[in-house]
Amino acid sequence: MADEPKDLMEEVEEDFELLDTVEYEGELYFMLIPATDNDEIDGEVFIMRRVEAENGEEMLEAVEDEATFDAVYNIFKEKNKDEFEFLD
Repeated sequence: MADEPKDLMEEVEEDFELLDTVEYEGELYFMLIPATDNDEIDGEVFIMRRVEAENGEEMLEAVEDEATFDAVYNIFKEKNKDEFEFLD
């Protein structure tokens, strides 16, 4: 019997911890940090968005556009200013 396909977020959560989601210009962005065994955040945040691959499967794609990254990150910071200490 073949293994059941994993949900996209199940696969992501093997390597990353989801901090939050942010909606910006009609798209949903995922704020992720590398998964660790402790609760400490080392400052590296990944912003990704869900896209459909050519084969029809969903995947996450890193946001490379600096303006979009900054806009989404600023929304995240404002939304979570009481939850996290931001160093920038």
